[in-house]
Amino acid sequence: MWIALEIDDTLDGIQDPVAKELMEEEINSTDPYWTFVQGCLEGDSMAQRGLFDRLLPYLKSAVRRYIWDDSDVQDVLQEAFIRIFRNLHQFDPKKGQVQTWATRIAVNAAITFGMRGMRQSNHEAISNFNASGQREPEVLAQLNAEDLLQRLRALPREQYEVLILHSVEGYSHDEIAALLHVSSMTSRKRLSRAKQWIASRFDLEGGELIPKKTNDHETD
Repeated sequence: MWIALEIDDTLDGIQDPVAKELMEEEINSTDPYWTFVQGCLEGDSMAQRGLFDRLLPYLKSAVRRYIWDDSDVQDVLQEAFIRIFRNLHQFDPKKGQVQTWATRIAVNAAITFGMRGMRQSNHEAISNFNASGQREPEVLAQLNAEDLLQRLRALPREQYEVLILHSVEGYSHDEIAALLHVSSMTSRKRLSRAKQWIASRFDLEGGELIPKKTNDHETD
C-alpha cells in the first residue's frame, strides 16, 4: 500500500512541472506579451522596458479616444502604466491577453481623469434631447473607430463616452455602469441618445458620416 502511495506521489511530482511547462508554452504561443510579464515579475528591467515599449502605442491610441489634450494624454498614460506594473501580479493569463487587460486599465484611467476634469471645470454637458421613438438607428453598424473620433466629439461628453466604450471598446452596459458610476439603464439611454444624435445630423455614405444638408438640427 505504501509503495503505491509513494509511486503516486512521485508521478504527481513529475506531472505537475510538465503540465505547468506545457501551459506556459501554450500561453507564450498565444500571447506575445506573457514572456515580458514573467520577466517583470522577476524584477527584470529589460522586460519592463520591453513591455512598456510594446504596449505604449496601443494604450496611447485608446487613451486618445477619451482625452484630447496631448499633455493630459501623457499624464493619463503615466498613471495607467503605474497601475499596470503595480498590478501585474494580479493578471491571470487564463482570463485573457495582456494587451486587452492593460488597455482596460488605460481606459479606466482616462475615464477617471475625464470625470475629474469635468467636475473641476464645471463644464459637464447634459443633453435634454428626447427621442421621439423607441427605434435605435443602425447608422453605427458600418462606422469605423477613426470616423467616430473625427465626427463625434461634438456629442455631450457623457454620451460620447458611453458610445465609444460600447461601440469601439466592446464594454457591456453593466461594465460601463460600474466604470461611470451610473445605472445600466442610464448607460443604455445615453447610447440611444448618442445614436439618435448621429442620425439627426449625419447620413452614412460609403462608410463615412456625411453632415446632413438640412440645418434643422441646429435648432435642437
